[in-house]
Formats: sequence, C-alpha cells, structure tokens
Amino acid sequence: MSARTFPARRTVTAAALVGAAGLIGLGMASTADAAAPAKVTVKVTQKGNYTAAICVGDILEARCTDNVGKGQTKTFTVAPPKGTAVSVSVIVKGGGSADKSVVSNNKQLKFETAGSKAKPVVKQV
Repeated sequence: MSARTFPARRTVTAAALVGAAGLIGLGMASTADAAAPAKVTVKVTQKGNYTAAICVGDILEARCTDNVGKGQTKTFTVAPPKGTAVSVSVIVKGGGSADKSVVSNNKQLKFETAGSKAKPVVKQV
C-alpha cells in the first residue's frame, strides 16, 4: 500500500502538508503582528541653565535637535520593538552629557533635563 498505488492518499497527504504549512504561517504572522513596534511620543523639556542638543531614540534609530534652550520642549516619535528601551540624551554645548533609558508600554513618555552645564541630568517625569 504505497502512495503510488493510492492516488487519493497522495492527494490527502499533500493537502494535509499544505494545511499544516498554512497554519504555521498564520501563527508566525500573528506573532509578528503582536511584536510590531508601537509608536511612542516622547516630550523632553529642557530646564537646565544651558543650551544643549537633545536626542531620543530606540534600538533602531535616534533623532536629535540642537540649540535647545532653557524652557523649550521638544517632541519626538520613536517606535521601539516591544520590551526594548527608549533612550533620551542631553549633550550640553561646552559641557557634559547625560542619558536615561526606559522600557515602557506607555504611548507617551515625558522627560526633563536639568542640572548644571558641567553635570546635566535627565529624569523621567
């Protein structure tokens, strides 16, 4: 009783294999959709008495804005893959730098920069 003697068995076997492959493919698609990066809006308010560059990024890319003065707020959008960090950095002109990384499921994050020109700080608010 080989598959050669029963064409119907060959057809059923082929259909079962195609069905199994389809189910595996659907399972992978669902998993990929579930792990798709969500957009996160990040607002950074510069409260330090200095001018700085502010950078916000995830593991794939970062965006920076230069010449951010005291009292200014900058908004960035990133798309970190689930379970990965959003990083905020402040680089003071003629001074120091600081950064903060946060893993969060929130759609919005807020940070403040402060401290001195030599020792700036970044904190989540």
